[in-house]
Amino acid sequence: MNIDDKGDFMTYSLDTILQLENSTEFNRLHQQFHQFNPLKVLRVDQYEIRHSNVLAWLFDPNENHRLGSFFLRKVLMNLITKPENEEKIVGIDYLPFLHAPLSDVTVHREWWTGNGAIDLLIDIPSLNLMLLIENKFHSSESAGQLSHYFDHVHETFPNRNILPVYLTLSSDAPSHDDYWFLDYEDVRLMITQELELNRATSADNIYDFLTYYIALLEERLVDDEDTMNTALELYQDYASAIHLLYANANPAKQKQIELRQAVKTLETFDAETKRHLLLIYNRKRQTIDYIFKTGGNIVHQAFLEFVNEQAITTYSAHTRVPNFVMDDWLPYLDQMDRLNRYWLNYGLIIWFERKGNKRLKLYVEVGPIDYTERLPLLEALEAKNISFWKSGKQEGKKFTRIYTETTDVSDWTNATTVKEAMMSLIDDSSFRSFSEIVTDVLGELYTVKP
Repeated sequence: MNIDDKGDFMTYSLDTILQLENSTEFNRLHQQFHQFNPLKVLRVDQYEIRHSNVLAWLFDPNENHRLGSFFLRKVLMNLITKPENEEKIVGIDYLPFLHAPLSDVTVHREWWTGNGAIDLLIDIPSLNLMLLIENKFHSSESAGQLSHYFDHVHETFPNRNILPVYLTLSSDAPSHDDYWFLDYEDVRLMITQELELNRATSADNIYDFLTYYIALLEERLVDDEDTMNTALELYQDYASAIHLLYANANPAKQKQIELRQAVKTLETFDAETKRHLLLIYNRKRQTIDYIFKTGGNIVHQAFLEFVNEQAITTYSAHTRVPNFVMDDWLPYLDQMDRLNRYWLNYGLIIWFERKGNKRLKLYVEVGPIDYTERLPLLEALEAKNISFWKSGKQEGKKFTRIYTETTDVSDWTNATTVKEAMMSLIDDSSFRSFSEIVTDVLGELYTVKP
């Protein structure tokens, strides 16, 4: 029985909440999430506007962080090198991003458009550029919002080039084609790199503040295997308790299929019982939310079923972007230089990613292997009619997408439906043909050692 099917069969009672509260694993997980962080005390993590305030402070080279223009310059370069933005860089004169003085920057917060406010609007005269950033840490975009903001900035600053950015937790696709991708994992890595490289020259209070901010982002972005497995086990053992607590505290989420039985049970409780449930939830909100999110992660569950049926041996069941390599490729990939901090450490990777409410996307990418190895591989693939952006062969390019395909998913609450979508992408004749070509090219370039 799939976890997502449990809601129709499990028994809901208040006793299960007591059992959850007495669980050693639950209290250990809560202790992990409950470490002191002054930004959480101020609830920076709960409000999108407060993330925008931190970013505005970092973007302004004249602010009191004494880090100059490092963050603004890093963001500009990241936008150019991010694979999702590859199609947008044509015609962009981005070399000045590396050396132009950025001391004349003006950062506007909550720029009023007459119909809504732009989260961050950054005027960069030295580049004749307006950087428009719509920040979506918790929420999603409203209908027509991105188009309205884009048009407003064009009309207000007709002589400036406009670079509109859609900043989200997980590179969600913007509805407006002109917006560039940026995600909070990029932000986390940029700040981390700055602190690691310049610890000696960073003021202690600034270093501590940014370290706390990184920790806050990591709680939302980084799922280590042990923590995730603990949450999955707790969900399997105490799903009814998690459902009752979560559904009672989140009326707006009560229409979710996995919560329907919990909602029916809540209807039998009196107001005082519901008040106690809310108090219990509020004390351990982040822990309960994490267990609910992880346990109900259908992509993770579906992927584990997928790799089992496909007999795939090398994979990572990441909660957001589960990834793997084809077994036919492995003997050759083992002859390539292994990579640090890149997926499964191989030079080729395949992953699935949910895109919005209706689509699942499959990606294949050549990673940041040495250029002397990278260029021959890409040229050999190109000779076999594998298409990709020509800039992918440039020296210094680290990531090149060589295959993408999407499919519809009719029900994101059902692991079997999502697994079948994954299977359809892999079993499609175009992918099978592509995979065989990749295997042939790898066989031509690398000799498998006996």
